[in-house]
Amino acid sequence: MTYKENATISTLACILQTPMLLASVMLVGANAFVLSPILADVAHGLSSEPFRIAWSISAFGAATAISALTLASLNDHMPAGIVLGGAAWLLAIAQALSGMSQGWIGLCLSQALAGLATGVLLPGTYATTAATAPRGREAARLGLVLTGWAMALVLAVPLAALVTQHIGWRSVYALLAGMSALIALGLLWVLKGVPRQTHARTPPWRALRLPGVGLLLGVIFAYMTAFYGSFAFFGQGVRHAFELSAQGAGGFVMAYGLGFGMAGVGLGIIAPPISRSYLLAILIAIAVSYVTWGYALATPASTLMAAFLWGLLNQLGLNALVVSLNRRATEARGAVMGLNSAITYSAVFAGPMMMGPVYANGGFAAVTALAAVFVVLGALASWKLRINT
Repeated sequence: MTYKENATISTLACILQTPMLLASVMLVGANAFVLSPILADVAHGLSSEPFRIAWSISAFGAATAISALTLASLNDHMPAGIVLGGAAWLLAIAQALSGMSQGWIGLCLSQALAGLATGVLLPGTYATTAATAPRGREAARLGLVLTGWAMALVLAVPLAALVTQHIGWRSVYALLAGMSALIALGLLWVLKGVPRQTHARTPPWRALRLPGVGLLLGVIFAYMTAFYGSFAFFGQGVRHAFELSAQGAGGFVMAYGLGFGMAGVGLGIIAPPISRSYLLAILIAIAVSYVTWGYALATPASTLMAAFLWGLLNQLGLNALVVSLNRRATEARGAVMGLNSAITYSAVFAGPMMMGPVYANGGFAAVTALAAVFVVLGALASWKLRINT
């Protein structure tokens, strides 16, 4: 059943559904990204060392992975509005507690609570986006919703730095909590008439047995390990190449976000059919983009263009993979998207850890060369898939 087919849902709610789902992705991205530029300020405010504050990011990632494995299947047997709205409310509470933290342990615990909410909210958003899209329009709707990540990079991160400078870092989390509460209300309303996918709760190990799901998750792990391993050292690589400050490197991160966001808008208009050949072509193009980083760092202009193209291609790749995974999920979308989130946040841990020694010995170009190898392996594995358009 698609969203528009449900007679209990108002026309306005139908119109606002995609913007609200986009907002929930932006919310997750904002919570994940805002700490990086204000790390020193938070450490000073809590009389702690920056590396201890950074542990809250690890706590967030670990809790997200655990929650995605154990709780994401709630999206399959409970109404979407209740699950996503409730998760957004829990995220609002976690962000409010983060802003009131009196020490690094309290911040870590608060961000772990945020991770529990994210492990339900993010896969639920992806699953609901695909489940409520008209047949053949999944890629278009998902492309628009995924631009929430770009908006978090382009808007939330600079805004967090600005707010911290003028009002203080606690105000950042207060604003996030208020935004989360508003989005929770919006999700409860626009998804009110969306039915549950099934009355049964699908455990992760059963979802993993669905045809093609395990192989696709393997491709996603290779893809995400390459991305997060490279992105972790992207800013440092640019700073080293051009002797920039942290603020100067931010422009290149913004170029990536703009490319990612523009590709999402383009997908919303074009809605390409997701086939095996399409997925393979995108993965090969991404691998080539990684290889060319050794040349792209020659000038700031070429680096900006490479960052923009990297963001554009990553939107296309992520979109194709998530749509393909959703099509194989049938009535277990919540569980399968939970597995996807668990795999993704495992890559958040594995990528930087694996690429750290590579960067130390060979620089950013060596990191992206290894990333290209991971993506090529994923592309070869994807050729075994049978993807129905």
